[in-house]
Amino acid sequence: MLESIRKHSKLMQIVLFVLIFPSFVLFGIQGYSSFEGSADAAAKVGGQTISMQQLDAANRDEIARLQSMLGSAVDIKQLDTPEQKLRTLDGMIRQTLLQLEARREHLEVTDAQVQQAILQIPQIAALRKPDGSFDVQAYRSLIAAQGMNTAQFEAQVREQLILQQVLSGLAGSVIDSQALATAAAKAAAQQREVRLALFKPADYTAQVQVTPQEIETFYKNNTARFQKPESADIQYVVLSAAEVAAGIKVTAEQAKAFYDANLSKFSTPAERRASHILIAVPADATAAQQEQAKARAEAIAKQVKANPAEFAALARKDSQDPGSAEKGGDLGYFTADSMVKPFADAVFGMQKIGEIVGPIKTQFGYHIIELTGIKPGAQQPFDAVKASIEKQLQQEAAQKQMSADVEAFTNAVFEHPDSFQAVEDKLHLKVQSASNVTRTPQPAAPDAVSPLSSKAFLDALFAESSLRNKHNLQAIQIAPNVWASARVLSFSPAQTLPLAQVQTQARQKLVDQKAAELARKAGEQALKSPATLTFGAPQMINLTQPSPGVSPLIVSKAFGLSASKLPATAGVDLGAQGYAVLQLDKVIEGEAPAQLISAAANAEQQALTQGVMNAYIEALKKRFGVEILYKPKAEPAAAG
Repeated sequence: MLESIRKHSKLMQIVLFVLIFPSFVLFGIQGYSSFEGSADAAAKVGGQTISMQQLDAANRDEIARLQSMLGSAVDIKQLDTPEQKLRTLDGMIRQTLLQLEARREHLEVTDAQVQQAILQIPQIAALRKPDGSFDVQAYRSLIAAQGMNTAQFEAQVREQLILQQVLSGLAGSVIDSQALATAAAKAAAQQREVRLALFKPADYTAQVQVTPQEIETFYKNNTARFQKPESADIQYVVLSAAEVAAGIKVTAEQAKAFYDANLSKFSTPAERRASHILIAVPADATAAQQEQAKARAEAIAKQVKANPAEFAALARKDSQDPGSAEKGGDLGYFTADSMVKPFADAVFGMQKIGEIVGPIKTQFGYHIIELTGIKPGAQQPFDAVKASIEKQLQQEAAQKQMSADVEAFTNAVFEHPDSFQAVEDKLHLKVQSASNVTRTPQPAAPDAVSPLSSKAFLDALFAESSLRNKHNLQAIQIAPNVWASARVLSFSPAQTLPLAQVQTQARQKLVDQKAAELARKAGEQALKSPATLTFGAPQMINLTQPSPGVSPLIVSKAFGLSASKLPATAGVDLGAQGYAVLQLDKVIEGEAPAQLISAAANAEQQALTQGVMNAYIEALKKRFGVEILYKPKAEPAAAG
């Protein structure tokens, strides 16, 4: 086959180095040493203190991690609560316990183990240069983009490897049940046929009458639904590679020097098309076998040179390259560097289409080769690529500058939390202001990036600790190569709007609520006599795929019904969407594919492992002692 003579450069994908049990690892490597000396303790673990300042920092990091993972699926307002902070504190306590246990067991990892773990991370493994050496500068830039220096990152990896040693035996002690996994997979593969009778609030709106007194009562009982959103006046700074690049000038001389040094990048390599007949020779062939193969190849070469028209037919008959033999030996067009050297030298040494050479010896055997096509290479003139070279050099210079700038930016906003003067002085960034900023992202102009359009930025801005302390936010990456920070100058909590201002909205919401109540009552009444109902067309539903137009509440109810006696009916309260009566007509058992069983087994394994982990942590708590001092109710709400 063609692959038998082409050179392959196969990049081996190494298993991603995953930080063990992320729920335990909630803060960076500066961890417990960054804020030594804080007077307010959140917890004490085995004689070590976790400060409130540490807890605030860890909670910000955890929220940022979730936002990065799940994006808009995370409601930061719900996450940034005292209850969430307790969960973060629990994670910090768990990690501290594991660290204490690692020290008790005198666990260590060598520098070589740390280096090996780092080089297994795909993004870092990809930093090798063409000559095989490691691009240290690119490595530093990559780590700086994560808000760390290399020493911090390497210490974090070392810490995780040690904790991995503590936990490694626990995961292997769990034995899962294949029978349970198979049963769960079969349930997930099952389909159910249902028909629905829907009672929609819109069908009952005309029956609703509301009085001014009812509207006022509804307004008083639902003031949270008639609020002006919280807002803040802020200062912010933005660091972007685009602005850095705009300040970098590339001369025509620099562009020409790059062009001359990289001519191969601006040329199309010559290509040749050829057909071949391969007489294969095993790698361990004896001298006699070598001579026998050579003699056979010479005989075929003599035959095709005497009658070139027979080349394709002989290739189909005699070639031992199965990938090309059936195509008459045709290999298509290729460049010189895509073939082994003896083969390429022979092909690119021929000058005329139809020329035949051989036998040519390679590590695969003996080849008889016919040249069937020529595509000469082409060189792009400098003027045609000058603009793109200048842009490339500008961007490369900006990226190198950004590595240092991001680190300086990150450090400055952290080390001087009450002002952006340090950022302005070091990086010459413009400090901007914005008034009446809310949690809702603002539309951005096309091709523009604004912090006020970033949900992650706004969620961090309105986090409890940000509003309370009015400190600079840690540097947040709001887009590729764009970082921002902000600080709250003043905060206005949400305010309830007067009834006179929201009279129309209050009336409509009350009408909608009453219409939904009428729909529910009508559905419940109809459920008592299902034979009188008119159901819609049959629909197939299952647990693993969303059913268009079918509420998850209906799906859940349908799969909760017994299939022992069909048809079976049930009612489903859809809240503001009204009410549904469903009729289950048919159950279709599905075949559980191997991948579904495997997924169920993995889920079961994770659940069992988590149970073992929890028991282990409880044992460590008893060994070292834990005292939780943080009391959520004692922490006042943020105010302006």
